[in-house]
Amino acid sequence: MNAPVPITAAARQLEEIAQVIGQGNLFALCKALGGTKVYVPAAIGHNHPIAAAIGMKAASILADHYFGTQIDLPKAGARRARAIELAKSGRMTIAEAALATDYTERRIYQLLAAEKADEDQLDLFAPR
Repeated sequence: MNAPVPITAAARQLEEIAQVIGQGNLFALCKALGGTKVYVPAAIGHNHPIAAAIGMKAASILADHYFGTQIDLPKAGARRARAIELAKSGRMTIAEAALATDYTERRIYQLLAAEKADEDQLDLFAPR
C-alpha cells in the first residue's frame, strides 16, 4: 500500500485559490506569473500583472480573499502543458518545441509518452 503524499502548505493554498477564483483563472495566473512569488495588494488596478493575467473581476475576488499575502505560483505545470501543446500541434518539430520551452528533446518525448499512457489508462470507476 502506498503512503499518502503529504500536502504542502503551498499546495493547500493553491487549492484554496482555485476554489476562490476558479481553476482556469489559477492556471492563467500560473501561466503568466509562474515561478514567482506574487504579493496580493488590497486593491488591484487595471495595470497590475494579476489583473492582466486573470481580468479585473477575478483579480478583485483574489484581493478580497488574499490581500497582504504572497502567493508562490508554480511554473512547471504551465511549462509542461505548453511543451506538450507545441509538440502535438504540428507547427513545430520536437527539437523546436524543446528549444521553445527549455526542455531537452528526450524530455519532450517522455512527456508525450506519459500523456499517451494517461490517455490509454482505463478508468476503474467508469460506468459499464
